[in-house]
Amino acid sequence: MRVGILTDFPSVVVQSGPALHTRFLHDGLRKRGHEVTLIGPDTNETAPVEGVKSLLFKGYPYPSHPNVKVVVPSPLSRLAHPPKMDVIHGQTNNHIIEWANWTRKMHRTAVLNTNIIHLPTHSHFVLSDKMYDNRVVREIAQQSALNVEREFARMYNDGDCMIVQSRFMVDYWRERGVTVPIEVVGRPIDPSKFSKLPGRDPYPAAAKPGARLVVVCRHDREKNLEQLLEIFDEHIAPANPDATLTLIGGGHAHDHYVQLAAAGRHGDRVFFPGEIAHGELVNWYAFADVFVYTSLSETFGNVVNEALWTGLPVVALDDRMGVAHQIMDGVNGFLINPNRVDTDARFARAVIGLIENRELRRELGQHAASYARSMSAPDVVLSRFEGIYERAIRRVHDEIKVPLIEQSKARQRYELGKALATWARYNYLLLAIGGASFRLGLGRKELDTSAVATAKPRESVLHDSGPFVRVEPNPLTTDAAE
Repeated sequence: MRVGILTDFPSVVVQSGPALHTRFLHDGLRKRGHEVTLIGPDTNETAPVEGVKSLLFKGYPYPSHPNVKVVVPSPLSRLAHPPKMDVIHGQTNNHIIEWANWTRKMHRTAVLNTNIIHLPTHSHFVLSDKMYDNRVVREIAQQSALNVEREFARMYNDGDCMIVQSRFMVDYWRERGVTVPIEVVGRPIDPSKFSKLPGRDPYPAAAKPGARLVVVCRHDREKNLEQLLEIFDEHIAPANPDATLTLIGGGHAHDHYVQLAAAGRHGDRVFFPGEIAHGELVNWYAFADVFVYTSLSETFGNVVNEALWTGLPVVALDDRMGVAHQIMDGVNGFLINPNRVDTDARFARAVIGLIENRELRRELGQHAASYARSMSAPDVVLSRFEGIYERAIRRVHDEIKVPLIEQSKARQRYELGKALATWARYNYLLLAIGGASFRLGLGRKELDTSAVATAKPRESVLHDSGPFVRVEPNPLTTDAAE
């Protein structure tokens, strides 16, 4: 098959789930003999797209996230004459989908779209800290995001299939008006990174084995790390003198979380090693005891999948989205209802129960690794996509009897112009709003992403304490079958 992947990240300029998944799809499909083209914004000035076949359009940096490019319809010659493709797989919350739907009409190219972002919980990105603190403003932003989702539902219906990454999102999108077939496919794990034997214990000497809690995520509002820090400081740390919490990652709110932890009663037991290379995360999972997660914004949650794959039990809030899709309560972890008055205490009890019961940790860890391999092995995921692509191709050929390419030039130009006008209107409006908000101080301050990407772990946290004794590294990080 000739597959086009529509993406905001034709090169991996950030360590995000969608960017990593795009590269997995590209590499995996090529290894299976498919011809793959990455379609998206031109990022060559910051991170060249190397070693891949690509179709790149003009992209402008979003004001508060300069590594994220907003793609616009230019140049016209590339838009009007795309390479031949059997299917376009959209992995973007972007109105470039309008152009993909035009290629469907023009060349009978199957189009399917994966929902990668829960817009209501990410609507805060356009708000400054001061505006975000205003409940009314937050609710207006969230309602606007809901309206945009209905617009996306319209675009999805002009394609052949929608893919969601958790079973909970099927009804969610049906309620928003999606009528095309919906498939559920999670994200894969790279065994070369997460099935290898771990190296040396990376945790500081102050983090005793047996009571190490870890979370890996972007340090930003939607990850709900304030609640996690409060649970640890108020409930977990007082109940277990050996418990420590390590928060791996960086982001807009990183310094805020560092200050918040330091202001707590147990700040000396909270560690911030910063960004860790993706291939090195296996060491942090392998030498941890419990993965803790309080985010309620995940359409999937790559880090949860990674933790489970390495045999690390997870305690998380029941988001009824991507995280809950991966965790079977009491089998490979625990899900805590986020809407109770005693949510924090219940979350802490689940964590403490695992800390104090080594055998339970081992049992849940074994189930975690087994389940993750059954659902997230690369061949399993790629085979699912191939089947979906084939069904989408059959559907478009059944539905479109006469493609635009066989109709008049005037009709072709009209349909292309209509698609490009809608794409341009929404994306230039997004850039205008982002730019105005940023200049007026109403949007978020720019994050020095280059500093985050190259940040060294803090010496005070990751000091060299001599050789570490490998105290029961998780044996499930190796998979004899792979």
